[in-house]
Amino acid sequence: MNGSALASVLRQAGVSRVLQPGDSGADATLGVFDTSIVFTPDAIVAASSIADVEATVTAAQRESVPLLAVGTGHGLLGNVSEGIVLATRELASVTVDVDARTARVTAGATWTDVLDATTPHGLAGLCGSAPGVGVISYLLGGGLGPIAREYGFSADHVRSLEVVTPAHGALTVSAEQHPELFWALRGGKSGLGIVVAVTIDLLPITTLYGGGLYFAAEIVHDVLHAVVDWAPGLPEASTASIALLRLPPAPSLPEQLRGRSVAHVRYASTQDAAAAEAELAPIRRIATPLVDTTRSLPYSEIGTIHGDPSTPMPVMSGGLALQPLAAAHVDALLDAVGPDRDIPLSAIELRALGGALARPAAEPNAVGGRDAAWNLFVSAEPHGGTDPDDRRASVRTAIGAMSDVRGPVNLVNFVGKANDNAEVDACWSSDQARRLGTVRESADPLGILS
Repeated sequence: MNGSALASVLRQAGVSRVLQPGDSGADATLGVFDTSIVFTPDAIVAASSIADVEATVTAAQRESVPLLAVGTGHGLLGNVSEGIVLATRELASVTVDVDARTARVTAGATWTDVLDATTPHGLAGLCGSAPGVGVISYLLGGGLGPIAREYGFSADHVRSLEVVTPAHGALTVSAEQHPELFWALRGGKSGLGIVVAVTIDLLPITTLYGGGLYFAAEIVHDVLHAVVDWAPGLPEASTASIALLRLPPAPSLPEQLRGRSVAHVRYASTQDAAAAEAELAPIRRIATPLVDTTRSLPYSEIGTIHGDPSTPMPVMSGGLALQPLAAAHVDALLDAVGPDRDIPLSAIELRALGGALARPAAEPNAVGGRDAAWNLFVSAEPHGGTDPDDRRASVRTAIGAMSDVRGPVNLVNFVGKANDNAEVDACWSSDQARRLGTVRESADPLGILS
């Protein structure tokens, strides 16, 4: 079916706004974080209501047409060249139930929207390190945030989801209603339905102690070894990571960091300032940081701890779950992609896991990678117009350096375009993958969802 015919079918089904590539407003509708993604679908639905979503899914099922839902577009793994793209950003809303300590968040909303809605009530949702990310896709992939060692994956705190499936239409799923689909949606990521809303638990958190310590390239070896020894032994109230950064000479950066390679130690804790400072003391003793942003901060500023990029860009990244690290593994990483290597990488992050992340959720779900000790995430931003193939190869170099210590199951939200197919497929155990396959076949028997 050609694009014009499909657009006509969608309009006849009751979809309120249907576009095609090249139409006025199409680029704005599909504007996503990863600007390297090329969209040439047969039709674009700019959903403005849940009824639009239901009509789109029904039409796609009837016509056996591929269907992809897109929110902020942080995690897309490739170009889209056929079928229907369903853009959800116009659906965004957040409704807080203060007494129940929950929030109902609709498709298209970001964690910034949640922070804005919950902060006035002294409540917090378990967002990730980059609050500009969309809530729904983040939760479908598990969700690993700055205080995850204390509270586990964000998907562990989902009460219910409202989803439209090709086989069964609109459903509300929870531990009591459609429990298999509820299990699968929390961690199974894709191919299970179009989630239009989610109800999440909120926590009575108003402040954290956290921020970053930036160290010069000359002592990256000492800092990285120290953090790998230190972070796994922190109490569960504290979560830490370290990123080796190659920073651009951007005026928005502090003068001490512009154009430099640095080690960025990220730390967040729900403990008081005195306890947090005592934990940070061993890292501070290594050397005086170039910049120190650690402080007591409102939860609403949690995104400042990692300082992840918020401006759309061409994305090239990849991830790998890791087992416990020894000194030899740290040396292998530095030998391959350390700050003295001429390689187009912008960030190489090691995030300490464990704690509550290693325990099953109170209501079990499909989140993979709970046994991992660390997560490696590597990104190559296009500073200086670096060729995409060179950036992909550089990410692969970092991943390859840690292949001897890879864990059996990766975290799906951290795999990227630089990961190979086997690494993407390895985001669930064999038992989880079989169970997810059964649920997907029931929810989407024609396999139209991606």
